Amino acid sequence: MGGDDLKRHFLLLQINDALFPIGGYAHSYGLETYIQKGIVHDLATARKYICRRLELSFAWTDLLAVRLSFEAAVKGDYDRLDWLENVMDASRVPQEVREGSKKLGSRFIKTVSYMDLDLPGSCFDVYVRRRHKKPTCHPCAYGVLCAAAKMNLMDVLSAFLYGQTSAVVTNCVKTIPLSQSDGQRLLASLYPIFEDVIKKTMEAGDDMLCLSAPGFDLRSIEHEYLYSRLYMS
Repeated sequence: MGGDDLKRHFLLLQINDALFPIGGYAHSYGLETYIQKGIVHDLATARKYICRRLELSFAWTDLLAVRLSFEAAVKGDYDRLDWLENVMDASRVPQEVREGSKKLGSRFIKTVSYMDLDLPGSCFDVYVRRRHKKPTCHPCAYGVLCAAAKMNLMDVLSAFLYGQTSAVVTNCVKTIPLSQSDGQRLLASLYPIFEDVIKKTMEAGDDMLCLSAPGFDLRSIEHEYLYSRLYMS
């Protein structure tokens, strides 16, 4: 690996880094509700929660949106990208999650615009202009950028899945709480799940996009009314 391939690799690491400044650390997506209700309270219940969220929700929402937006961007199908954005926006039932998704998307685009990536006239440039003053979600913006940078789709999905799961594990460590060692053991134990989730996402059609998982939505709605909150969602 060298030259442009190495630059793509480092860019992929950077935009999936927990320190990438788009505000992802401020959201738990309902996890805080599970913890306050005592449903998630130790290493075993944290793993159960994460596995179910990945397999029953994340695979069919954010991760599938990354794949579909990447593929649409490669083809230059901007009408399809608009459709994906509309579906993703409509599917965010909890208000906190819906507003959080818009903030993450707009901050992702704003941050990338300051990085001097030399992508004028690319599908990402066209996408950003078309979405001006319209809501954008993080998974779609991420998928289009990666397509514009000519990255490998499997690398794109793997990095996104790992980055987002790592963030959930960090939330568990801080909020349950768990030890740092338990957090890393938990993350490593999820590798087999990652493989299965990516396989399902690669095989899924449009009809699976935003497949309903109402339990996660309900906990996210309840989060708005918790007595005390550390996270925005």
